[in-house]
Amino acid sequence: MHSRTLNRRLDAFGFGCQQLVDESRFEIARQMLEDSAMEIGQIAELLDYAAPGVFTRALRRWSGTTPAERRAARGRKT
Repeated sequence: MHSRTLNRRLDAFGFGCQQLVDESRFEIARQMLEDSAMEIGQIAELLDYAAPGVFTRALRRWSGTTPAERRAARGRKT
């Protein structure tokens, strides 16, 4: 499918490509932070962020928390 066709179809449903990428990255990040012991830098690299700080800012924008805060909350759930 051509990228313009995909963009038109997503737009018809009120979505954009970047929104879907962000939602996917957030879900993967959430799972990795909650279910693994991977370092923040490794998760950032896995999700194709240029640096851990960029990943931290994105996670804060999506969820209002930092990776460290998410990990700390995981420990309190048990």
